[in-house]
Amino acid sequence: MRNAEGFVVGILVGAVGALLLAPASGAETRQELRKAMDKGRERFYNLESLAEERIAVLIDEIQEKTARLMDAGGDLMESKREDLLEAIQVAKRALADERDILTRSTRARREVLLEEEENL
Repeated sequence: MRNAEGFVVGILVGAVGALLLAPASGAETRQELRKAMDKGRERFYNLESLAEERIAVLIDEIQEKTARLMDAGGDLMESKREDLLEAIQVAKRALADERDILTRSTRARREVLLEEEENL
């Protein structure tokens, strides 16, 4: 924005200076002012076009990087999901093993108690 504002101010200062210092007639001075304004307008449109192009490039880069991040995030999420599922399977196996140990232990105690009752 500063460049555009400075550019417009520069055109206005130049135009006023040209009017004050112009040794030419009014018609010639107006014609010179029109030329200067046309040049300024052309430069402004060129700057505007350049800014639009740069913005378009930046938008494309942002979209590309966002897509890459989303893909990487999806891959990471899938990896973590697989790790979690694996951890759940390990926990289920450990729980089943503990259940088997507890069941065997309970059966063994019952058998011992039954034998003790029979011996009595």
